[in-house]
Amino acid sequence: MNIDKLTQIPVAKVGHLNDVTKPVLPYWNEVKDAMCSEPHSHPRGQLVYSIKGVTRVITNEGIHLIPSSQAFWCPPHHQHTLMFPGAVEVANLFIDEKWAKELPNTQQVLNVSLLMKGLIGKALEIEHDYQEGTTEHRLMVVIIDQLKELSPAPLTLPWSNNKKLETIMKALIADPANTESIDHWAEQVHCTPRTLARLFNKEVNMTFTQWRMQAKFFHAIEQLNQKHSVTAIALDLGYSSPSAFISAFRKTLGKTPTEYVEALF
Repeated sequence: MNIDKLTQIPVAKVGHLNDVTKPVLPYWNEVKDAMCSEPHSHPRGQLVYSIKGVTRVITNEGIHLIPSSQAFWCPPHHQHTLMFPGAVEVANLFIDEKWAKELPNTQQVLNVSLLMKGLIGKALEIEHDYQEGTTEHRLMVVIIDQLKELSPAPLTLPWSNNKKLETIMKALIADPANTESIDHWAEQVHCTPRTLARLFNKEVNMTFTQWRMQAKFFHAIEQLNQKHSVTAIALDLGYSSPSAFISAFRKTLGKTPTEYVEALF
């Protein structure tokens, strides 16, 4: 993904509307090859739900991937940047700061239940001028209750501002098929393999191999959302065969690529 080719779009102002009588303010948009004009935060928490396509969220902790039918929770005042590679339809639920105290205080990707999908769809039909005591207000309270029940998804790629690691991470994201050893990369950034291994463990709590594998799966999930074939993705990622890719995918995400796609669509 070439960031320079993404259209810069303004940040939605709804995240700054303070009104405890409005627990949730929904906001829908459809974008293509775009990103927020700047890293930002707001008083309201934000649930970003990908209806169609894949959204990337960049935070201080790393890169979070939101494929179709999953969501990202960003608590109030947490800085983030949204990126929309390709065509994306996204629903945002901005949650009042006081109501958000009931929700996790960490940024995370969430598995979205069928019930939650239905509630989000219903929320998008509601105008922002709803009143306390109404059916619309009660629906928003139910949404917050249901958010507490959603389980985290393993779709975060930890990041580091360490210059050596950042150089390697950017290279591996740009070339997901890369199979160069840690010895090769240590030479590229002028340190020993042992030092580089320690840096990965210290900075992102992963081994070099684990991090590269996670980066590969990020690429794979984006390709699956665009309905590329499993064979094409396996070759694109440098696997010797589709079966090797399927096995690695299942080991990490708990299901085969085909099962993953069926769950999305």
